[in-house]
Amino acid sequence: MKKKILEIIKKKTFLLYKVIIVTSGLLKFLNKINQKKKYENFSSNLDNINKKEYRITSQNNEDGIINFIFSELQLDKLNFVEIGFDFYQNNSLSLLKKSKKGLFIDGDEKKVLILKNIVKILYPRKNLIIQNHLVDVDNINNLIKQNFEASDEVDFLSIDVDGMDYYLFEGIDFSPKLICIEYNFWFGKNLKCVAPYKKNYKVESLSEYVGSSLRALIELAKLKGYHLVALESACVNAFFIRDDLKHKFDILDINKSFKEPIKFNKQAINQVQKKLIAKELFYLDEKTE
Repeated sequence: MKKKILEIIKKKTFLLYKVIIVTSGLLKFLNKINQKKKYENFSSNLDNINKKEYRITSQNNEDGIINFIFSELQLDKLNFVEIGFDFYQNNSLSLLKKSKKGLFIDGDEKKVLILKNIVKILYPRKNLIIQNHLVDVDNINNLIKQNFEASDEVDFLSIDVDGMDYYLFEGIDFSPKLICIEYNFWFGKNLKCVAPYKKNYKVESLSEYVGSSLRALIELAKLKGYHLVALESACVNAFFIRDDLKHKFDILDINKSFKEPIKFNKQAINQVQKKLIAKELFYLDEKTE
């Protein structure tokens, strides 16, 4: 009902629509960023870096891991790119105070409109760019080049597009220091596979048949000069550090560090995996091992 009313207002008086969604969005944003840190582990088999986990504005425990890694890198000012976001909850909001330049990109026009206005109100002196695009392998590098000079190194890249993350990582021609990217734990630790690429991909409804296995992502990361340093305990995001910085961190072994959410039992996980294997998947060439 609320969505229908907003759509009617939007068609009749866009300015009023904008005031309503920006005001409610601002209140939601302020409530989120002013929350206390939340500490909760969502899986067992934790690594040392999982002791650093907490969340404020991230969906899961990414905030703590990101803060720890950049503290170890001794970076006080940084550039970031967030591909796929919610205006009040994403991996880069915790970096706003220490950012030199930040780029947010999402295909949802409403989220972009709200975050643009929040930034104007709360961070008027910050160099923050919010754009409405569906990011794909054909435009990702141009979008970065349009907003960052060749001398502007991207320190942090977060890819959260609920499905085509692997292909975006594969397609980038720049090398951030740290990359946070979603994987699909339902594929397990042994499969090296990814769901087929779809241009102009939009998430209609969440499904287990999406994204890539962690092993496939690790293999791609190695080819691009990155190493796995963290798996947050919600089993959603993997963190990869650039090769020249790996000496500062413990590099994780998937066979030892792979995690499964405690909210699912092993039988349920095995049942979903059997269904996934029956679907169309692209398996990486074993010769790349």
